[in-house]
Amino acid sequence: MKTVKQNEQGQVIMEYVIMLGMFIAVSMTLLLLLSVFSEYGWRIYSLVGLEYP
Repeated sequence: MKTVKQNEQGQVIMEYVIMLGMFIAVSMTLLLLLSVFSEYGWRIYSLVGLEYP
């Protein structure tokens, strides 16, 4: 009985670790995309601004 409970606790910990890793990976990807798109957006704004004085 005791080994079953320890296995369940280990499984729960591993599920949390996997979910935390996935959350961090998705968050970092979104931050990277946000920085890339915001930089690209500023380039477009500056190009449009150069055309219209």
